[in-house]
Amino acid sequence: RSQRTSLQPTPDHNMSDVMMRHLLGSDKKVVHDPGPKGESGEGDACLVMMFLVIAAAGLIMIYEKLIRKHDGLEVDEGDFVEDVKDTTDAKAKAAEEGVTFTQVALTNEMTAEEKADQAAQAKWLTPSNENPVKKAVLTLLVFYCLWVFLLTLGVMGTGFKLLGGKDSAKMFDVADNPISALMVGILATVLVQSSSTTTSIIVSLVGADELSVKTAVFMIMGANIGTSVTNTIVAMGHFANKDDLRRGFAGATVHDVFNMLNVLIFLPINWIYPIFEKMTYEMAKDQKSCEGDDCNKTEFLKPYISPYAKGVASYDKKVAKYISQNWCAGQCGKSYSTDAMKLISAEVCTSTTDCSNVHANYEDNWMSSGYLAKKRAPAYIVGTASGTPAEFHYDKPDSCTSSTKFFDVEDAWTSSVAGGLTAGTCYEVCGSKVKTGLCDKRLLKGGLVLDDWDMSDNGAGTFLTVVSLISLCSCLFCIVYMLQIIVKGTAARILRKVVGFNGYLNIVIGTFITIMVQSSSITTSTLTPLAAVGLINLEDMLPLTLGANIGTTLTGIMAATVVTSNPVQAWQVALCHLFFNIFGILVWYPVPLIRKVPLDGAKFLGKMTTNPKWGKVFPLMYTFVCFFIIPGIAYGITTAASA
Repeated sequence: RSQRTSLQPTPDHNMSDVMMRHLLGSDKKVVHDPGPKGESGEGDACLVMMFLVIAAAGLIMIYEKLIRKHDGLEVDEGDFVEDVKDTTDAKAKAAEEGVTFTQVALTNEMTAEEKADQAAQAKWLTPSNENPVKKAVLTLLVFYCLWVFLLTLGVMGTGFKLLGGKDSAKMFDVADNPISALMVGILATVLVQSSSTTTSIIVSLVGADELSVKTAVFMIMGANIGTSVTNTIVAMGHFANKDDLRRGFAGATVHDVFNMLNVLIFLPINWIYPIFEKMTYEMAKDQKSCEGDDCNKTEFLKPYISPYAKGVASYDKKVAKYISQNWCAGQCGKSYSTDAMKLISAEVCTSTTDCSNVHANYEDNWMSSGYLAKKRAPAYIVGTASGTPAEFHYDKPDSCTSSTKFFDVEDAWTSSVAGGLTAGTCYEVCGSKVKTGLCDKRLLKGGLVLDDWDMSDNGAGTFLTVVSLISLCSCLFCIVYMLQIIVKGTAARILRKVVGFNGYLNIVIGTFITIMVQSSSITTSTLTPLAAVGLINLEDMLPLTLGANIGTTLTGIMAATVVTSNPVQAWQVALCHLFFNIFGILVWYPVPLIRKVPLDGAKFLGKMTTNPKWGKVFPLMYTFVCFFIIPGIAYGITTAASA
């Protein structure tokens, strides 16, 4: 049992009072509370840490704008012009500051944006005279802000899942062609802010024979695009500085551009011939289900972050799976044999190929090999006139005052009434073992917002999303502010040498970081602020992003190693994700001329943010059009066509 000190509110306090008491403290007596069995108090701590960072960001802004006396020598953002420079004076000044002229040379051939980028790097490379003790304290605070940043991303993901989890799960029903599957993958990932969640749903659908691997491949491509929306949102946090926004948005969208170009090539190829499905089947066909102690998934940082995010709000993944696999009508809790399901199907289905008469929610995948799937068995069936299928019910009909067992001996699955049902007689099949209302369950299953504040799913989702977005921007602001003091001179030079040494080394670094944090969104979202302030240039950001893409696929492979059913299909989906990114890197990165395509695309998107009229709203427009409007229209057309 864990120990904590908590506040004991009186029963008559309303929700807002309790919320404020958790966040700000109380005048009531503080008493010792051992808490429930297991870990407790993480939710309170997580929100307090987030609000502390928000408060710190506010205080820094007040200090910079109202209290601190500026020397008047600071250059405003974007104030770079094409005037002729006195390069001799510039070289002498750079030498005095310990920066070589080649690092900061501002020549007439450079554009205003390039001059701004060079000057930003020069600012970081200039030696700092700050007190070492101050630097040490600020370094600890940077790590604290990074920790809160990771927690905030977890809370934000939960908020988006609570708002869009059920809707995203419903989308998987209409994915019957490559384009609709791609759009479903994008929308579902954007709504839950996690390609890992989308991939896990896809794996579960494939494992339950609700989705083919061929269709799943295109959903994975969509999830790859959708996951890049997180760092695009992070880049918007730099809207206050025109050059930072341009660099940050370019650094974030290089992920988008690469993924979109990847899809542009491999979607038509895989549509013409399912190369990924065929290749991965040959690689995974001998995989076996895990057993016993082997079913332990390897995780690194997630076990340390997850308790805090779940302490605030815990999301029930099973509900999304119930919806995506169409268990809304009901699910039989008994495990019937094949022979038993054949007997049931013979009574309720029109034929061995058509059972659409059983329920309004019926889909083709309910029936395979000439009989209903095992967990699709009804609770009761009612005999009808000779020659017509028996009535199929998940709930006991009102007319059934009494019922007869359909199976004589359930272990042997024998039935003396099969083939000769009496009209109007009720027969119990799965009976009380049928679970109904599975899709109506709440997505919110625990955490502070449910246990203490009693919020609704939508209320909690809205609250968490708003607070986490504010906290996200605050973390970025504090990190950048403190890094400008800490990472100067020697530290900046070391970082530049590491990330600028070799692009392929950057791919390895990006892969390693993503495996550790188990999220490409976290990796790219952490690197985006460094790109925004000019510490990492776009040419170095691209390979780091490519490494993040590979790293997130390896977490899927780890998940595939612990599946207990249909391991071949699970491995196929995981390997398709991996090779989709590897092949993309082989196409777009090794040749410098081809590498310029995603780089120039990202630079163009970054430059669009500098437009004097609508530059600052362009990132928002881009995000809505690419991640919501276009996929949404395509999804709507597909839904209408399916209907």
